Amino acid sequence: MKKYRLEIIIFLVNAVYMILELVASRVLSPYFGSSNIVWTSVIGIILLSSSIGNYLGGKIADKGQANKNIKLILSISGIMILVLPLIQKSILSIISSAIGDSRIGAIIGTILLFFLPSMFIGFLSPIIIKAKLNNLEKAGEISGIIYAISTFGGIVGTFLGGFFLLPAFGSTITLFILSIVLFTLVFFVEGFKFSKKKYIIINVILIAINIAMIILYSNINKINSKLIEEGDTNAVLEYDTQYGKVRIYNVDTNNGKIRAMEIDKGNESATYTDLDKRNELVFDYTKYYDLMFENGKEIKDTLMIGGAGYSYPKYFISKYLDKNMDVVEIDEKVTELAKKHFYLNESDRLNLITEDGRTYLNKNTKKYDAILNDAFSGNSPAEILTTIEAAEKVHNSLNEDGVYLTNIISSVDGKNSKFIKAEINTLKQVFKNVYAVPCNYKNDNETVQNIMVIATDSQMKLENEVKVNIPENEIILTDDRCPVDNLIPIID
Repeated sequence: MKKYRLEIIIFLVNAVYMILELVASRVLSPYFGSSNIVWTSVIGIILLSSSIGNYLGGKIADKGQANKNIKLILSISGIMILVLPLIQKSILSIISSAIGDSRIGAIIGTILLFFLPSMFIGFLSPIIIKAKLNNLEKAGEISGIIYAISTFGGIVGTFLGGFFLLPAFGSTITLFILSIVLFTLVFFVEGFKFSKKKYIIINVILIAINIAMIILYSNINKINSKLIEEGDTNAVLEYDTQYGKVRIYNVDTNNGKIRAMEIDKGNESATYTDLDKRNELVFDYTKYYDLMFENGKEIKDTLMIGGAGYSYPKYFISKYLDKNMDVVEIDEKVTELAKKHFYLNESDRLNLITEDGRTYLNKNTKKYDAILNDAFSGNSPAEILTTIEAAEKVHNSLNEDGVYLTNIISSVDGKNSKFIKAEINTLKQVFKNVYAVPCNYKNDNETVQNIMVIATDSQMKLENEVKVNIPENEIILTDDRCPVDNLIPIID
């Protein structure tokens, strides 16, 4: 192991680097959404910081003292990552409040939190390559080996972080684990030999601090879970899943206490906590899914894409005792939380399916009387469900007189109406009739609100229907070109 200690270090450091990138997107998403905006900012800034780190690391490498420099860089990087969970919420809250543009906010947030740790990690590759070069004739071979090992470490880190660490432990504890890894690697540099004992003591103390923080944060959700169920309005439950950051909390309202679920930046679902009101709808827009029954439409089998807290499915099966609903929810953890905190109970008439909505439609052979879409990633609609190809799959999954209803956050007209115009234009390529019904009763067509868009091949007369003017050159959303992030309104 001593012979390959530097290879082990570069492998694990690059695994840390890739996990840090995944964590960055998860940390930023509650404040700036989980769209391509965040991913673009994270990837761009972290690659920039890494390239600067590689450049500066090359200069450090030429000055010698490789072992000393590697230990110092590992320790500094570990301290930076250790501090991140303690400062990230304050910094991102200030940025999101001060800057309305999510793009700028995400870039600044990434720079302030992740630029320096990524840059310092970038120092290591050229230093380790220089340390391994004892024969210039094999410079290419040695460099190739180091880069291959580092790349493989990044691959392992990507899968480990995305499939295990983040879902199992969340972003905060994952950061503490990464910090422990870096401090532990310090001991590998010289084969667990130190000229100064105080250096050992400092690293042991830093590892112990990380372990203490892991224990502390592991118990916070356990305590908050109990408080949430007792009705406490100050407690907040936070979970990282494979698809986003979930927050659960209680709120006192004039109509009674409600429990809300927030995923990334979006308010996804809510339920009344009073026993006799748990199947009632909290959000007004969800009541508009009942428009599927207008004009005497016969509805028996229904599909809903997007479950979250399952507020409408609970209401649906409690009110319509002769009807059935399939619910497709991509996030298994969210469904688990809905059962635990949002009073979701098993039912013969409520079929819960864990799958991506578009994937389900692609292979579905069942025919429905109505399909309801409430799938969002933060405040952004699920892109793959907005395209003409998705509309065709929806149409193929409906009975002859079937109806499709999708919740859209937009204005009827003005600068914030770009998305609804594109979506209606897209649906009109597949369905004979498309209607839009605002979910509040304001006459201001430029007000951003929930708008229920209804697509069907049959004629419908709908109260409060509004006409959305579609330009002749309006875009049709496709799997190939679907710029939803540039079309949706910016919601502060």
